Amino acid sequence: MMSVDSRQASRVDPAPPDVPTKTRRPFRADIQGLRAVAVVLVLLEHAGLPFTPGGFIGVDVFFVISGFLISGHLVESLRRAGRIDVVGFYAARARRILPAALVTILATAVAAFVLVSPLRLVEILQDAVASALSVPNLLFAVRETDYLAGTAPSPFQHFWSLGVEEQFYIVWPALLLAVFLLARRSRRVLMAAIGIVTVVSFVACVLTTTDSQSLAFFSPHTRAWEFGVGALIAGGAALLTRVPAVVARAFSWVGLAAILLAALIYTPDLAYPGVAAVLPVLGAALVIGFGGATRGAGATGDAGAGGAASLLARRPVQFVGAISYSLYLVHWPILVLVHEHHGLGEPLPLTVGLALVVVSVPVAWLLNRFVETPFRTGRSSPRTVLVVALAVIVAVVTCLSVGGAAAARLPLTSDRVEQETPVSELPTGTAFVPANVVPTLAAAVDDTGVIYTDGCQQNKSRAAVVTCSFGAVESSRTIALFGDSHAGRWFPALDRAAAALDYRLDTYTKSGCRSEDTVTAWTSTDNPSCSLWRDDAIARLTADPPDVIVLANHLGPQPGRNAAVMRDDWTTGLSAVLDRLPASSLVVMLADSPEFPSSPVVCLSSHLDDADGCSAPRSTALNPAIRDAQRAAAAQHDAVVIDLTDYLCNDSTCPAVIGQTLVYSDEHHLTATFSRILAPALAQRLAPYLDGIR
Repeated sequence: MMSVDSRQASRVDPAPPDVPTKTRRPFRADIQGLRAVAVVLVLLEHAGLPFTPGGFIGVDVFFVISGFLISGHLVESLRRAGRIDVVGFYAARARRILPAALVTILATAVAAFVLVSPLRLVEILQDAVASALSVPNLLFAVRETDYLAGTAPSPFQHFWSLGVEEQFYIVWPALLLAVFLLARRSRRVLMAAIGIVTVVSFVACVLTTTDSQSLAFFSPHTRAWEFGVGALIAGGAALLTRVPAVVARAFSWVGLAAILLAALIYTPDLAYPGVAAVLPVLGAALVIGFGGATRGAGATGDAGAGGAASLLARRPVQFVGAISYSLYLVHWPILVLVHEHHGLGEPLPLTVGLALVVVSVPVAWLLNRFVETPFRTGRSSPRTVLVVALAVIVAVVTCLSVGGAAAARLPLTSDRVEQETPVSELPTGTAFVPANVVPTLAAAVDDTGVIYTDGCQQNKSRAAVVTCSFGAVESSRTIALFGDSHAGRWFPALDRAAAALDYRLDTYTKSGCRSEDTVTAWTSTDNPSCSLWRDDAIARLTADPPDVIVLANHLGPQPGRNAAVMRDDWTTGLSAVLDRLPASSLVVMLADSPEFPSSPVVCLSSHLDDADGCSAPRSTALNPAIRDAQRAAAAQHDAVVIDLTDYLCNDSTCPAVIGQTLVYSDEHHLTATFSRILAPALAQRLAPYLDGIR
């Protein structure tokens, strides 16, 4: 996370030897307090407090703070000495960042070996290596592009912001020095260049958020503008001191209010960062810029100086600000590892989440007191610090890699073999993970089927309709599969069924985008291309109507919603899309597959001889309200509902393993292997309806 998170860190780093010591800036209590606000917002959001759903904006506040402090120091060094002590700069960064971060990484990795399932260990240790190498944000950006990846959060997920900041530190000094020299030491040109970089990065952020939210969220080039705003405030600090004190105090309060407002009204469903990030970034800029401009406010820590500093300089706030870096590092692994160890599919209860956050405070204090502070205030030469830092990183990465190799060898099956059994209704689940299980637990997430490997399943970021033909491809009779990733998982069954029934199967599928236009029932802001894709797909189906249109979508549980309201909403939404489909086509809706509270694959890896413990109760795995809505909408439009749930569940449970076959690849996606097994049952259910249109 943020490298400058202690009381002394509120000062600019000690100047290089040839720079006068008067370049040091006075301690800013308001900035220290602002760190406390930022980290508390993050903690409360992670704990599940419903009143601060936008607490994630605390990271944006940290970025602005870092941009202000680091850029202020670098620009001042250029102005006074005409150069940047690169070795000293990076040594200071290493002293601040690495000790606490590496200790947290190692402690989290060790705890993961004790607390999490064997299947998760390999990926978690990969995340640990990426975190130690300062590139976790890039790894998470790539993973987020895979819609089918598991949803269990990584205990290193919060290191993404530390990766962004470290990448900023690598590029920023060189960029400033190059501009300064090319501009013949013009400070005005230097500030103009910072402004241009800030604007370009902001435009890239807005455009990328629209196209790929995860890429915009994790990428350094789409976050650089937040550091740039802090840099511009640092560059304009002298001008801001001319603002009348009463005005400066008012603006500092406005800035703090903007930060809190964003935390209160923003939600995780918001397309973020994008334009929405302007509010917390601007708020942080106002607090920092006008906090320093206020006469004495925050400069001496005087709580009575006025403005937002009168609150931010309070002793409890200062304490939290002083340990904010360590607190950010330790709180998330504590929350995630406890949650995963207990196998809770739903978020931690609020009381538990808040209790764990409270526990993280003394842990953070210990980390700050015995690791962060001693190493930060050490007297080793800059070159020694860098050499030792590199050696320690190599040693940590080596240890983590060895641990990852050991984790990959942990058993993921029992020693018993299960015979292949034919598909049947009301199946009895296999009570263990067979030694011959297919697909293997390790390969489950990649068992997606040819529709994915051939590029026929459109991803979340693109709106173009991709159509491929399967089944009896030479047949004049056609079935169109229309839906989201669940349609993609029903595809292997429908592919074989279509071939057996002598129909060509054309696919119209897109991850995260339902064919049902259920806006009032379930919306998603992380797939802005969905409506365009759906409209184009419907236009194509209408222009060249197939004989049959099969709708298959993720319709899973919606906890907390009134069942009657849900049923009415979905009936309306389903009816809306059925009205738009060609009247000449027979429309078949597939009832959705069961949904588990947490990944049964991960559960199975910890319960090799007790697979029953990873099954889901039928009563909670299905959504009766939406199934009722499907039947109601079908009755109104002469459509058909085919429900194969009895091949997935018995009267009481939905097993995770049936025969030797693993049924699910995550919480709600069928494996392609099991889907293919369902082909005869699907063909049998379809055949009577197809006879009527032949």
